[in-house]
Amino acid sequence: MKRESAMLIRVLVPVLLLFSSLLRAQENPVAGRYASQISVDDLRSRLEIIAADSMEGRETGMPGQKKAARYLTSSFSGFGIPPIQGLGGYEQQYSIYVTYPDTMRMMVGADTLRFLTDFYAFNLADMRLVAEEMTYVGHGVHSERYSDYEGVDVQGKVLLISSGEPKVKGKSLVDPKQGSTEWSSDWSRKMKEAKKRGAKALFVIDPKFSTSVVRLSRYLKGPNLDITEMAEDSGMPVVFISSDVADRLLKAGQSRGHADLEKVISKKAATQRITIKVPFALEVKRNREVMKAENVLGYLEGGDLKDEVVVISCHYDHLGMKDGEIFNGADDDGSGTTALLELAETFAQAKREGNGPRRSILFIAFSGEEKGLLGSELYAREPVFPLKNTYANLNIDMIGRVDKQHEPDSNYVYLIGADKISRDLHDLSERANATYTGLKLDYTFNDESDPNRFYYRSDHYNFAKNGIPVIFYFTGVHKDYHKPTDTVEKIMFPKMQRIVQLIFHTAWELANRDGELRR
Repeated sequence: MKRESAMLIRVLVPVLLLFSSLLRAQENPVAGRYASQISVDDLRSRLEIIAADSMEGRETGMPGQKKAARYLTSSFSGFGIPPIQGLGGYEQQYSIYVTYPDTMRMMVGADTLRFLTDFYAFNLADMRLVAEEMTYVGHGVHSERYSDYEGVDVQGKVLLISSGEPKVKGKSLVDPKQGSTEWSSDWSRKMKEAKKRGAKALFVIDPKFSTSVVRLSRYLKGPNLDITEMAEDSGMPVVFISSDVADRLLKAGQSRGHADLEKVISKKAATQRITIKVPFALEVKRNREVMKAENVLGYLEGGDLKDEVVVISCHYDHLGMKDGEIFNGADDDGSGTTALLELAETFAQAKREGNGPRRSILFIAFSGEEKGLLGSELYAREPVFPLKNTYANLNIDMIGRVDKQHEPDSNYVYLIGADKISRDLHDLSERANATYTGLKLDYTFNDESDPNRFYYRSDHYNFAKNGIPVIFYFTGVHKDYHKPTDTVEKIMFPKMQRIVQLIFHTAWELANRDGELRR
């Protein structure tokens, strides 16, 4: 046995040494030289400016955001990155339409319902909706296998639907092979289906109403912001109500509770719908104003593949000031903004020294992320360079701290989205890390079933939904997330440095490799 082990060792050691040498041979000494210039001192000095009190929390549309935009513009200019032709500089300006909920009243029978206690809604135009009845249509789903709308004409009617999808004995009626489908979590599909069928309004029973109100409080309690001007008639209104309100409403209409109705609908397999005879009225009056915001762009033109663009992005806005306290946003997303500037400077230096990228690189610092990914949504609608020519997007949002799952170990980064559109991008990222940085790449939040849904919560998503391969770099939520205590002295700069170096090597490979990223 000892002899066999010794022989195995004598065989394996040369193989491992050969593999190691091959791996090392893949290193690009030119890229390595530039990556080594990404320094802790540079990252710290830049973040101390971005997350300073003088930036007033960088809230979109406010003076602090404008000041941060000027700093970014000055930085790109200082790196030798010229203004973008056709843009008139470095800033992509856009309008944000702010709608304040002055009054929102709803009456059901003789009851007056309270906003955020009994119901909530987003982005409703001025309106008055009055009806004498509503129609309960189960879960409001429609697919090839099952439809809650079978044999039902909902034109001009007010609809009431339940959350999730219809099931019998735990099995989905929409797709019996799966325990859940996209209908369970995607409210927009239900809204679009109801609107397509001509419904007058849609009331949605949210069984986690209290949790939703807390989670969405910053969108519900404050003004609504959008980059599209609200029309006088914004279409079919959608209102979310609690289970308690649903039961009160059904009781007023002399019907059973909604839980019983779900069972009736499922058992009848879309052959029975319930008309609820109860008068109700919804009235909305709002004030509106327009404010301006800016995305800041730095464009480094490439060589023989210059028409193809690698986008490196972050968001530079944060939450501003509240009750006299400044939300500095050192990690969210001062860390990503600092990383973007460091990468821009490094690639610009490489180009000056004759080592420019084959593909062009576009560095974008978005505003409006904290207001609902507004800046990146605007760019996706009005791209400065065609989306069809966008090769990939590397998005950086919170890379300066450690979350509870990893503390005290800082040698990790969460990667989200890398394999969802292009396996090539995932493999390229893995190779870059194995060759240069040796970080632990954590894919926990890349799981479709992850309840945090981070894949949908940062600016990369507006590229991904347009079919562009993305990687979202993230180190997790910590106790100072969205608090005034998210400050510079808590940032782990050596950790940031390693992550920025990984992003640099990944971007270098993307900007210089042959061929397309296979889907």
